[in-house]
Amino acid sequence: MLLASLKGSFPGVVYWLLLLLIPFMVAEQLRPVDQAPRLKDYWLNILISLSTAYLSLPLGMAAGLLSGKLRHLLGWNAFSFSFHRIGTFPVIGSGLEVLAMILVPLFIHDCRFYWSHRIEHKVPFLWEFHKLHHSDEHMNTTTWARDHFLQEGWRAFFSVFTLGVLVDLRMSEAGKAALYSTMFLVGLSLFYHSAIRIQLPWLDRILVTPQVHRIHHAIDPRHHNRNFADALPIFDILFGTHERPVREEFPATGLGPESPAPRSLAKAQVGPVIEAARLLRPAKIGKGGASISPAEFS
Repeated sequence: MLLASLKGSFPGVVYWLLLLLIPFMVAEQLRPVDQAPRLKDYWLNILISLSTAYLSLPLGMAAGLLSGKLRHLLGWNAFSFSFHRIGTFPVIGSGLEVLAMILVPLFIHDCRFYWSHRIEHKVPFLWEFHKLHHSDEHMNTTTWARDHFLQEGWRAFFSVFTLGVLVDLRMSEAGKAALYSTMFLVGLSLFYHSAIRIQLPWLDRILVTPQVHRIHHAIDPRHHNRNFADALPIFDILFGTHERPVREEFPATGLGPESPAPRSLAKAQVGPVIEAARLLRPAKIGKGGASISPAEFS
């Protein structure tokens, strides 16, 4: 029943997200990093995003249900807090409460996201799914949600088994906090994935900017494994993976000719599953007893 309800609200969510894309698309056409994105650069990303949002719904729901059961099995009392107390401050209380509802979930999200993202780059099986996001050779605002649905499932379950058992928000406030922080994060992510030629050196160590995130997507190996954070560079700074862009630095994006971007929705969603399955095949034994990896065998 809940799944049917969520799927029923899916078209409305899609319309709002497409509307949010428009101002960033216009800005990319007026002030692009290099060549302005073309319609085909947008279209496939949007199709991938919509299919992933739809296919990952059951995985997200399963992760949410598991979170409650896991806490019960562990007998763990998650750390809980209320935003309402902040709102009791005279005059500025209501503004501080909204600000806290944005920043606290954002900090919790990025703490989890930073490590799940680093693991995706480190573990070959997970990298096969995350490659879809990095394969975009013309990164633009629609690259924001160019993700494989199984990657979204992994991130949901990673959250459950980490911060999901440690932190809890009161149900009466969780919905509002999720709404405010998600709206902020979506807008920020659309911005920093965009191909807008803009430099904000004063902001690079406070929030992720287009230049900062473009380094993460760069083809150049010297930029690899840098700038993993989703919103707050503090995690990259703390753990030694932050790279601050220099003036007029807008590197080319993608994975190079060895890993070309998929050109159809089917290849985008099915291709990573096939490649990940190959990694799980047992190694073949060649002549002389030498093992042959799945890639070599194929």
